[in-house]
Amino acid sequence: MKNDYDGNLYRAIANFQLNEIVQVKNRKGTRFAIHITDITKLSWQELQLLMPEGPDRFSKMVLLYEQHRNHKSEPAPHSGIHRLSRQEIAEINAYIKIFQDNNFSEHFQVNEYITINCLWDAYPTIRSLNDHGEFTDIPGIQPKYFEAICRLLGISGGDGRPLDAFREY
Repeated sequence: MKNDYDGNLYRAIANFQLNEIVQVKNRKGTRFAIHITDITKLSWQELQLLMPEGPDRFSKMVLLYEQHRNHKSEPAPHSGIHRLSRQEIAEINAYIKIFQDNNFSEHFQVNEYITINCLWDAYPTIRSLNDHGEFTDIPGIQPKYFEAICRLLGISGGDGRPLDAFREY
């Protein structure tokens, strides 16, 4: 359904406060993490992943706004959208804050910082013990959160050894 542009509705959408991180899959199965704070600032690709319905940008924004405003927070099971819990979001935000506050440029630096300062108990939901070939039980975060954090920070995973396995603890 197409929504004709309405300036008042656009302002309401722009002023609507959100702080939600979701993971979505595109048709090829590639996962993306999207941090939604302002619906009007989402890219076309993000809007398309979050709201496949709607023929244009404004219509997609209206549908997404109505979904959140009406507290229909759970997407349809087949939508490919996975909303992170408040706990997951809080831990990811704290992890990102360490990265930013310390001007780190690589992901592994945060893991080392958390390990050195004995802070892993503050991350019970996202932490894991990771295996990288000959290096095992390395404190880190689970792959789905690693992917989300790299996307949110605009960094790559680096040139380290690939992850062979992980286990939650």
